[in-house]
Amino acid sequence: MIVESRDTVSLKPAELDEFGQLLRDAGYEIADQVIDDHVESYPLIVTVRDAALEGFLFGSLERIGGTPATLWSFGAVRKGKTSKETAELLISELYRRSAISFPDEDVLIGTRLAFPSTYAFVAQRHDVVPRPDYSPTGEERNWGRHLSKRFGCEKTFDDKTFITKKGGKGSAPLFFTEPIKTTDKVATEMVGKRDYTKGESMIAFGWATPEELYGELGHPKFD
Repeated sequence: MIVESRDTVSLKPAELDEFGQLLRDAGYEIADQVIDDHVESYPLIVTVRDAALEGFLFGSLERIGGTPATLWSFGAVRKGKTSKETAELLISELYRRSAISFPDEDVLIGTRLAFPSTYAFVAQRHDVVPRPDYSPTGEERNWGRHLSKRFGCEKTFDDKTFITKKGGKGSAPLFFTEPIKTTDKVATEMVGKRDYTKGESMIAFGWATPEELYGELGHPKFD
C-alpha cells in the first residue's frame, strides 16, 4: 500500500469526493461539509491507497500550551481485511512527521474517539489519559480541555471523565475505526458505547518519546 502525507490545501475536488465516498462505504454517518471544514482547520492530510483509497486522516502537528502535540482528527478506513493495517499506516505516518517536526521532544498524541479500536491505538503510548483506576492531574485535565476546544466539543466535555456528552450539531467528526474489531477488554470497558451520531465521544491522549518516533513508530514492520 502507498502512504502519502501532504498539505490539505493541495487537495483537489475529486479527492474530496473520494473521501466522501469512502465515508459512505464505511458507514460513517456524517455531513459532507465536515470534509471542507477540516481542509480549512487541519493542515495535514494522510492517505493510504492500494487499488483504491483505503483510508484517510486529517491531522495536525502543533503546540498546545507550549507542548508538542500530534492530533488525529477526522478520517476513516475502508471495511475489510486490511482495515487495521490501513489505520496503523495512517497513524505511523503522523508519527514519522512528528519526529521531523519535534526532534528531541516528547510528543503528546491526542484524539477524539468513539470506538474501542481507536482507544487501543492510543493506549499503546505512555501515561495514557483517561485510563482505568486513575484520576487525571490538574495539568492533564487542562490538556483535556485544550484538546476538547481544538476538536470543537468543549461545551459538552467533562474534564473529570474525559467524555463528551450528547450535544452539538450532528455527528462527531473523529477517526472512524469502527470496521476494526478489538479484543482489548480495557479499551472496550473504557470507551463503552458512544453514540457518535449524537455527539458522544471521548478525548484521549498519551505520550511518545523521540526515540520511539524516530524508530518503529514511524517505520512500522508488518508480518
